[in-house]
Amino acid sequence: MESHVSAQLLWWVLWAMVFAAAVLLAIVVGSRCGRTWRVRREQAVLTPLRPALLEVASGEDDDSSALARLTAVAPRHVALVDRTVSVLLSKVRGDPARALAQVLRTHGRAQWARRGLTSASAVRRAHSAWTLGLMREIDAGPQITPLLQDRSADVVVTAARALTLIGDGGAARAVVRAVAPRRRPQGLPSWAAVESLCAFGEPVGSVVVEALQHPHPAVRHVAATVVDARPVPQAGPAVRARLPEEQDARTLTAMLGALGRVGSVDDLPLLCRFTEHEDEQVGLAAVGALERLGSSAAVEALCPLLADPRPRVAERAATALAELGPGGRTHLQAAAALDGPAAGPSRYALQMAGLRGGR
Repeated sequence: MESHVSAQLLWWVLWAMVFAAAVLLAIVVGSRCGRTWRVRREQAVLTPLRPALLEVASGEDDDSSALARLTAVAPRHVALVDRTVSVLLSKVRGDPARALAQVLRTHGRAQWARRGLTSASAVRRAHSAWTLGLMREIDAGPQITPLLQDRSADVVVTAARALTLIGDGGAARAVVRAVAPRRRPQGLPSWAAVESLCAFGEPVGSVVVEALQHPHPAVRHVAATVVDARPVPQAGPAVRARLPEEQDARTLTAMLGALGRVGSVDDLPLLCRFTEHEDEQVGLAAVGALERLGSSAAVEALCPLLADPRPRVAERAATALAELGPGGRTHLQAAAALDGPAAGPSRYALQMAGLRGGR
């Protein structure tokens, strides 16, 4: 059965398409013109204030005249100035940061942010927490901490980073709890938790030691990574106790790195066992821990690994020996002179050491 479309209907469809294209073009042009107008308006407002902003941010406002100028802007310009000051706050420290934070306090930004911590909007909660963190509002730490269990993953991360800026060590235990999700689909990312725990002061050490025995592997991984990154000397016994029981390969790798940081020569037998682990990353971590211990006994433990059938492990052991001084390089030279499986990794490590020494 044939169907016929009238010429009049086609004509109306064509005009509808032309009208829709005109509307879309008008929207695009209007949005671009509006954006251009806003940029020019903001530049007109900020240009006279830019010298004062730079003077405060560089710490050269000795007579506080620039600070007074920023705090006395017209109410209609406060939001724009506050956004600009917030950007600068993320880049400076010390007295300039305190001066810039004073601008925000004078404009009532701290009160606005505290009210926003309980907002129904996740964007507002995150923005409020970040603002308080930038301002280093130390007494706001207890108000930000509950957001570590927020239903929004973005709010959780922002709250952790805000607490990092504030340096509230009292939130360390809450940060650890946030790593293991409870009612949320995912916990605080490891990188954010490590960043916070490394920035906090005491009593982080005791919290990290407890976390090494946590039932969730993500928490143990964070704790071990922190031990590897910052001084936690009291963590040695906890790391040694956990290593033989650890089943998660990623956490085991971090634990070995931590033992290399807080361990001693007495840990060599334990580390040597893990160089033979079926997971290559674990074996590489064990080699790295042996290198970090930096003793003559570590040199003896690394030598057999030059002939390891896993090329990456053999090369890593050779590199470690090259870094352990004349004793390690003597073994490399002896292995390189032979035709066995240890010759290739040994020659590679000696060549790399020679290149580094020639710079």
